[in-house]
Amino acid sequence: MIKITCSDKKGKTQDITQLLQSINWSGDDRQCCRTLQFTLLSNGNDPRIPGAECNLGDRVLFQKDEQLLFDGFIFTRQKETGSSLMDITCYDRGIYLKKNSASYKFTKQTPEAIVGIIAHEFDIKTGTIAATGSPVSQNFFGSSLYEIIERVYQMAGKKTGKEYQITFVGDELQVLEKEIIAEKVPLIRPGGPLISASVTESLENMINQVKIYNKNEEFLKPAVSDDELIKAYGLMQAYLKEQEGEDNRALAQKMLEDNGVEQRITIDNFGNVQHISGRAVMLQEPYTGLEGLFFIDSDRHKWANGVYKNSLVLRFGKMKEGKR
Repeated sequence: MIKITCSDKKGKTQDITQLLQSINWSGDDRQCCRTLQFTLLSNGNDPRIPGAECNLGDRVLFQKDEQLLFDGFIFTRQKETGSSLMDITCYDRGIYLKKNSASYKFTKQTPEAIVGIIAHEFDIKTGTIAATGSPVSQNFFGSSLYEIIERVYQMAGKKTGKEYQITFVGDELQVLEKEIIAEKVPLIRPGGPLISASVTESLENMINQVKIYNKNEEFLKPAVSDDELIKAYGLMQAYLKEQEGEDNRALAQKMLEDNGVEQRITIDNFGNVQHISGRAVMLQEPYTGLEGLFFIDSDRHKWANGVYKNSLVLRFGKMKEGKR
C-alpha cells in the first residue's frame, strides 16, 4: 500500500492518499535530489469534492508498505480553471545542496572532513559519510554545495578507485560508496518484470582527441587521442586548459573515456522500489543482446490506475574485483 501525507508549518498533517490520481517518483544519478510529482483532486469551487491544503513549502512524505521512499517539500503547484485537479512537484532535501552556494579554500583535507565543515555551516544533518582517507586541495568560488562535495569525492576517487553517491535518506545527508554485490542485484528479464527494452547508439557527443593548453595558450604536446576512434569515425577534438595541481593528461584521458560511442539503454518493467539511480540491475534480454550488469543512471516510477511501473535508463557496468 502506498501513502502520501502533507504537513504544513504548524504541524497539521493530512493523509491525501485517497485524492491521488497519479504518482511519479524519480531520480538521476547526476543529481543530488529525488523528485516526487503527483496529481490530486482539488475541490476548487465544487463543495462535493473533498479538499486538500497542499501549499508551497509544505512537507510531503511518501511511503510504500511502511517503507519511507521520499521526504521532501512542495516547490511547485499548478491548477487550472475548469479542472478539479492540481499538479504538485516536490523535491527532497538534496535540492538545498543545489540552491546554496559558497566559497572555500581547502588544503589537504579529506572529503569526509569537508562534508563536516559544510554540514556544520549550513546546519545539515548527516548520516553515513564515506571515509576516503585521501586529502585533497581545491579552491571553490561561488560553487553549489553539491558541486563542492561531488568534486572533492571525485578527486579522492581517483586515488581510492571507488565511486561515491551523494543522497539524502530522510533528513540526513549521506555519501555512500558504490559497491555492487552480485547476490543482491535484482534480475530483470522477459517473463519476469521486463516489459520492453530499447538501445540507441550515437556519436553525437564523441571526443577522440584532446589538446591541452597552458595559461599562455601554448599547446602542450602531444595531444591525448584515441587513434582507433579517429580512424573509424573521423577527428572530433576538444580543448582542455591546464589546471594547476592536477594530472591534466589523466583529465584529458577521462574526457575521451566519458565521450566515446554513447549507448542509451531504456527499459520499462513492472515496479520495484529498489530500482533507483546509483544502484545496479542484472539484465537478460536476448532480442537486443543486452545481458550483464548495468548501472541505473535515471529512474522514473509511476503509479496510475492501480498499476505500478518503472522506466529506467541504464549503462553497462562491471563487477568489481572479487565480486561476481
